[in-house]
Amino acid sequence: MFKKLHLSNFRNYIDARLSLDDKRNIVVLYGENGEGKTNVLEAISTFSETSGLRKASREDMINKDSVNDFWNVAIETEDAEFSSGYLMGKESGKRVYKVGDKRVRNLSEFRDNNYLLWMTYETDRLFASAPSDRREFIDMLCCVKDKSHNVLVRSYERLTKERLKILKLNLGKPILADTAKWLDIIEAKIADLGLKIADNRIIVSRELEKFQLRNGEFPEFKNQMTGSLEKSIIEKEVDFRLESYKSELKDRRQKDGFAGSTTFGPNRSDWKVIHVEKQIAAELCSAGEQKMLLSGAFLAFVVRNLKYDERNLILLLDDVSAHLDSRHRALIFKYVRSLVAQNLNKISVWLSGTDKTFFDELKEDAFFFNVHDNLIERG
Repeated sequence: MFKKLHLSNFRNYIDARLSLDDKRNIVVLYGENGEGKTNVLEAISTFSETSGLRKASREDMINKDSVNDFWNVAIETEDAEFSSGYLMGKESGKRVYKVGDKRVRNLSEFRDNNYLLWMTYETDRLFASAPSDRREFIDMLCCVKDKSHNVLVRSYERLTKERLKILKLNLGKPILADTAKWLDIIEAKIADLGLKIADNRIIVSRELEKFQLRNGEFPEFKNQMTGSLEKSIIEKEVDFRLESYKSELKDRRQKDGFAGSTTFGPNRSDWKVIHVEKQIAAELCSAGEQKMLLSGAFLAFVVRNLKYDERNLILLLDDVSAHLDSRHRALIFKYVRSLVAQNLNKISVWLSGTDKTFFDELKEDAFFFNVHDNLIERG
């Protein structure tokens, strides 16, 4: 697992290093707000297949006070050193990946043996935020279960934009035969991708429910993906497949052109969660209840994946103590310790928070680092 982390020109850090010298696989970063704790976790998240923990642009990650036009994050494991970087200037807009000293096209070698999951302070408001945020959360889980999922989503987004551009150009006039044929081809690809994306999300939502911690400590939940596409798939099962989807898109050409959006597909989906005991939607629960519901669902996926995925998990938990009283905070840490103890060589957990005493339950199990003045110091 992790041995060293090196941040170069990343966010508030010019040159920051962190070393782990024994088998403890829990790291606690503590310090005042704005000191750069989340920046450390975001740096690690650049090794994922998604846009990262903050979904920020690569340019925004460059240290604002530096004359250099790059950032780089290096992780040393027991097997190799991997780096994830971004270079402007002469090679403007280039992602730069390395394994050791060798430049590579991507970090497939790292991802073959490692994967990342995270929860952040912003995730706490997931049930009260836009459906797109909930889709992104489920998609993060889907990307871990199916490495191709992120490619499916990006391809779907590209093709729907292309289709909408054609529809807008043909508003209020008959679509020529050649254009109609091209739309048929695009819509067939969109339908194929949309079904795969929706199927992946439905499978993950069902597994969250299956693997939830039914011990009375986390609230029991029901969940499902909702939307016209999901409703058609779930209710009709085998009957609603590619041809039906293609017909739906064709019938909605004029509507989508005027709306400027794709009105049928996984881009309209939502993830709905119900608090079983209270029989109310998650968004109507208190902030603390929402956090425990989300934590329970998230841990259900972690438990599921530690059972079936042989790769190493890097788990990033940013400001997990927010919105939780001491009892529920201790409960989260109890499960963190348990997961690490049961999967010692398969999981590394990174937590952040403002108050070191919040993490007293982990003092025998974790490395503690004080983040201050653009430094990361052991202690």
